Amino acid sequence: MAQPGGVAMKYQQQRGAGVLPVALILLAGAALMLLFAQRNLLLDWRITQNGYTHRLAYSAAESGLAVVVSALNDPVQRAQMLADKKGVGTYDTIQTPVHTLSLNDMLTASVSIKGQGLGQSDLRLQLQSTGCVNSCESDKTQGRAVVSQTLAMLGGIHRIPYALLTARGTITASGAPMLSNQTSAARGMLLHAGRTITVEDTVIRQTIAGVHPDAASIAADKQLAQMSSDQFFQYWMGADKDFVQKTAKHIRCGGECGNALAAAGSQVIWIDGNARISSGTIGSATAPVVLIASGPLELTGSARITGVLYSMAPTTRLAFVQGRLEGAAIAEQDLVIENTGTYTYHPTALQAAQTHLGRFVPAPGRWSDGE
Repeated sequence: MAQPGGVAMKYQQQRGAGVLPVALILLAGAALMLLFAQRNLLLDWRITQNGYTHRLAYSAAESGLAVVVSALNDPVQRAQMLADKKGVGTYDTIQTPVHTLSLNDMLTASVSIKGQGLGQSDLRLQLQSTGCVNSCESDKTQGRAVVSQTLAMLGGIHRIPYALLTARGTITASGAPMLSNQTSAARGMLLHAGRTITVEDTVIRQTIAGVHPDAASIAADKQLAQMSSDQFFQYWMGADKDFVQKTAKHIRCGGECGNALAAAGSQVIWIDGNARISSGTIGSATAPVVLIASGPLELTGSARITGVLYSMAPTTRLAFVQGRLEGAAIAEQDLVIENTGTYTYHPTALQAAQTHLGRFVPAPGRWSDGE
């Protein structure tokens, strides 16, 4: 007869043998759970790292774009990037089509420039900036992003006048000044006014062959006369007064300021105050100026101006004695020409004033980004 104690011991041994497989299974499950948790953690870390490096690359691309746009709007740097090799006043060559920028030890940007309408007045630039974490040319690049932007030019002379002297109001010419426009493309136009034009017989007028001087004038132009002052300004400058005022160089005049204007060089200059210009050589055929006088303006003496003169004065008085204006003048109100100066329409200087002196700004709706 079996002993009860032996049966109990055997049952306990069997129960102990069943616990071990269950423990091993639970331990294996816990190990798998830990493995999956570590794998998910690693995956999340890689996603975070990739997002971080992409944001760095994107920032590098945007920074590269900003640096090149700033360089294009600096006269000295622009001359190294764009060229007018034909000498007709329009940029026809991109001298440095690719710019590689080292932003810091980790970030670089490569910016390419392509022209749309090279050699034409409506030039646009297509910029594409590639930002990289580490070198963009290295196999070890950790992140890359691309940003592109189309730039248009604003703030110089947007619309080239086809007449030597233009006024929204009246034009009166007396004395013995010489007015000359022998440019066939501009039809030799001398005077263009929204209201009346009065020219004395003593005024010397030169135009293209076959055109009588009287036919080189357009008076009572309703389009000009019906414009407001602000509309007239924007018609010629392509931007409102606030934009041009913010982007132009300011010079305050309280009387004679010819030397100060000459020292400013070739750029868009906003003249504040009562200005009288009687001396100095301001601008040249290849480096013209755009002078915008916001107050009373008088041109006298022997000053020589090459480029565009825009006046907001109630009456703009051009009274050179031995001075010259080569380019064109535009008056927001009335224009008076007297004495014996010389006024010559200069198409190359006008084209350069349009192409070279504006600021490159983003064209609306022309921005994109990608990887």
